[in-house]
Amino acid sequence: MTATDVTGGSGIAGGTAQGDRAQSRIARKQGAKLLNRIEGFCLMLLAASIGLLIITGRYRSFVTPRSLPYMIFAIIVIAALSIGAFCGLFTADSRTLRTSFTLLVIPTLLFLLPISSSQSLNAFAGSRAIAIRTTDSSTSFPGLDVSRKAITISNDDYGFWYNRIDKNADAYIGYTITLTGQVSTNPSLGKGQYIAGRTLMTCCVLDMTPFGFTVQSSGQSAPQTDGWVKVTGTLERGRIGSSEQGYEGLILNASSMSTADSATGYFYYG
Repeated sequence: MTATDVTGGSGIAGGTAQGDRAQSRIARKQGAKLLNRIEGFCLMLLAASIGLLIITGRYRSFVTPRSLPYMIFAIIVIAALSIGAFCGLFTADSRTLRTSFTLLVIPTLLFLLPISSSQSLNAFAGSRAIAIRTTDSSTSFPGLDVSRKAITISNDDYGFWYNRIDKNADAYIGYTITLTGQVSTNPSLGKGQYIAGRTLMTCCVLDMTPFGFTVQSSGQSAPQTDGWVKVTGTLERGRIGSSEQGYEGLILNASSMSTADSATGYFYYG
């Protein structure tokens, strides 16, 4: 065998190796491009899912309307990332792809799954978000009858009146108040006391809390917890809790109480 034969053989082997490497690079590029497009598609679906929650109004079951600008901003950012991924501006791998799939599942479940069937959540399951007016220059307030010293609180004005009476208690002491609320109790309340209230969402569904007027129902049977009642009573200052453990606060001394239909919607500070 001559030197030329050996050199020729080495050239063929080298050419074959280079060809294999080139094919491997092409395969990797094609695989990376596919992953990029899959990730871009997932991100676009995520943006579309959030948009669908907004369009249908279902987002109000999970966050207050104050969060809407942030959700719109998130859609814009996610859509931009989707376009970048689809165009290959950044490279996806199996880990980032799993993250994209996980993020996609969350809004999909929020849209498809019911919130809850429990009675205590029925008040806000209708996705009605009612803003509490914290400022009002008007001299005429809904349900107020100054001549009779009476306030009839409608379902949608509950938050407004609770906030106003809480901040201007002295102006309404002795008024007869009629309201509808959901019954809740806690260990800090005294005998015959319960809260006839509504539900407040500060940020999202995880921080939903009941709020409302403390009712003193002496001489009346205690209403069922989570039930809805219509209460008429006089606003007074009194002891909330027991004589040993309690505090002075506003009490609605009930003169009448009856069962009522549940009100829909939750309140939030607008």
